[in-house]
Amino acid sequence: MNRISKLQLISLMLIGDAFALFCLRGGICIMTAIGFASGSIIQLFLALPLARYYDSGKNLADTGKAVRILLLGYVILYGGTLFSALWHTSSVIYIPYENSGMYGRLMTGGLIALVCVYVSSSGIKALARSAVIAMGLGVLCVAMVTVSAVIQSDISNIFRPDGRSLPSEVIRGFAASGGLGSFIVLLSFTAEDKTDTASMYFTCKVILSFIMLFTSVIVTGGIMDVLDFPVTTAAQLSQPFPVQRTDSLFLIVFSVLAVFSIAVQASAAEYLAAGTIPRLKRFRCTEVLFMMVAIGTVLYDIGTGIISYALSSFIIMMIVPLESLLKKGGGEMKREKA
Repeated sequence: MNRISKLQLISLMLIGDAFALFCLRGGICIMTAIGFASGSIIQLFLALPLARYYDSGKNLADTGKAVRILLLGYVILYGGTLFSALWHTSSVIYIPYENSGMYGRLMTGGLIALVCVYVSSSGIKALARSAVIAMGLGVLCVAMVTVSAVIQSDISNIFRPDGRSLPSEVIRGFAASGGLGSFIVLLSFTAEDKTDTASMYFTCKVILSFIMLFTSVIVTGGIMDVLDFPVTTAAQLSQPFPVQRTDSLFLIVFSVLAVFSIAVQASAAEYLAAGTIPRLKRFRCTEVLFMMVAIGTVLYDIGTGIISYALSSFIIMMIVPLESLLKKGGGEMKREKA
């Protein structure tokens, strides 16, 4: 198994979290920032039993097939939601396919899938190394936008009434945390302390989510009622340099985050497929990406709202039962090998 460092794993996961926030739809307020941060803290406590399971010397190869199939299906499904979110969000950042209908979406999805196949072909270790650089670029951009927003925007926007409650925003944060499935898979790739890695990742996620959402509120709070993608719009409206129009830079960063986010899901799904369906010996990455594009196409047309929320909440709430299944998985694996 390719080993990756704690920093590399955290970078891989935070890239996906940042991309999901850029694709977040609907109005937000300061309660959204608090809710997402609180949700990440709850997820940490739910994930700790799995981290301790890995620290005991076990990994996914020791689990039962039911656990691996559940995770494989979820990772592929979440990859499909990422494609759907990419296509929806692209309409506000002016990717040129927007007037080409389904053909344009499939063409763009196919091109991204080809890039993901190339990236994934080098293995998770190479992907993780480059993720540190990509995450550094993303952090720099978020920092510049945040500083510009604090200086130029109206802080009083955080006090605008919105009517959103903390429980509803915590649930919304859970629904936007679909990368948790790939985190469960990739956590076993690091040789460092898994419990410490999980704690550090979710701490960084709390900070990232709060900063991005807080910045979006103070930038777009006055026009929130007419926005579909407040985080993306906030990034476009915040101009940190005297020379205006940083849309091209944002488009580059957005595209990099999209490719890495989908490549992470594809790599996790490929690893799970190799251990779960041995007959798939070749083109596993291509096949899982094809399924992701197909699922994304369906979700784009019917809407990801209720489906994404229900399925994302399901996998998150299944973490504790999963830990119980993992403990029983070793015996099943021994019987399979026999």
